[in-house]
Amino acid sequence: MSKSRNIDSEVADALRQMRKISKTGRDENNRSLRPGRNTLRRMDTGELVGAYRQEVVDRHIHGIEDARWDSLATEFERRELREAAEEARRRAPYDHQDATTAMGTVAAGIVAGSVIAGSFRENSQIENAVNDRVNELGAADEPVETQRETSVLSHSEYIADLEEVDAGDDAISAIAYSAELNGDNPEEAMMPSAEEVETDMVSSAVLEEIAEAEDTQAAEM
Repeated sequence: MSKSRNIDSEVADALRQMRKISKTGRDENNRSLRPGRNTLRRMDTGELVGAYRQEVVDRHIHGIEDARWDSLATEFERRELREAAEEARRRAPYDHQDATTAMGTVAAGIVAGSVIAGSFRENSQIENAVNDRVNELGAADEPVETQRETSVLSHSEYIADLEEVDAGDDAISAIAYSAELNGDNPEEAMMPSAEEVETDMVSSAVLEEIAEAEDTQAAEM
């Protein structure tokens, strides 16, 4: 079996374990919005599995009997994790099937040992465990890693995500206003303009001249 197939099988097994629910608490539920497809493209494998776990817990808390998540499934498919995509689309919210892989076994242990399902601590443990195992399986040169988007999320992509998850007009308007002020691409906003670079260069040259003059004056005294 190829490395990619091994990774796919283990991630799918981890997702099955994520559908097991123990204790839940509304106050510990730390996600305000479900991530949209553009945000999902930038998540590492552990974050994707953790996001699925949070989705399952959220739906359990609100009594929703359908844990499917098409955007997440599409992202798994884009990274050639087709078995994992099938699990993300599966209807059964409570799966008691035993783990069959190393990743699934570790994930099941975290879920079983968690004090509150969906807590920050549980999700952090899940993400770290999945990423550690994916790295052990040699994911660095496989689509699960090479297909991950690494650029900063643009304002237009963020707005599209907010619209996808029905975040509300106020949240969308706030991001749109920020884009008007700062531009659509945050990376460009963080880069100095040509004028700023030139000014810095001039300032640096002036400071060097002053320092040289002071050194000369000190040497003559």
